[in-house]
Amino acid sequence: MTNRQALNHPLRGAVLLAALAGALAYGGAARAAGSYAYDAAKGKQLFTSTCAACHQVSGEGIPSAFPPLKGNAVVNSADPTAHLHTILFGAHGLVVGGVKYASTMPPFGTLLSDDDVAKVANYERTSWGNKAKQVTAAEVTAVRAKGPGAGK
Repeated sequence: MTNRQALNHPLRGAVLLAALAGALAYGGAARAAGSYAYDAAKGKQLFTSTCAACHQVSGEGIPSAFPPLKGNAVVNSADPTAHLHTILFGAHGLVVGGVKYASTMPPFGTLLSDDDVAKVANYERTSWGNKAKQVTAAEVTAVRAKGPGAGK
């Protein structure tokens, strides 16, 4: 699939709208980071409403359109910076498992609090056989503070 085909993929608009609607329905504008405690049920709920349309409930993504999170090296990395950066600031043209994905992931940093981003990341880092260390809202805050040009 070429970049042009991915950008014009028939599911692209619907998927992005579904993710945006899910994030807005869940919590609207980003809330300030508070004390953090991972809640697996909340992580799953947030993932389902903001991420599953593209990455699928199975975490396997959509071939040639949206990359898998299951077994993804960035998701499983001991250093969560790139994973958190992607959730907060979005991404485009990623190579995952040797496959280039031309689709664009929207930024969720304006829709989700640091606590919620940590919950989503932890759900992704501990689901589908992934076994990465959990992150905290404070780590999300630090990545957010560096801005979209840092931390990839």
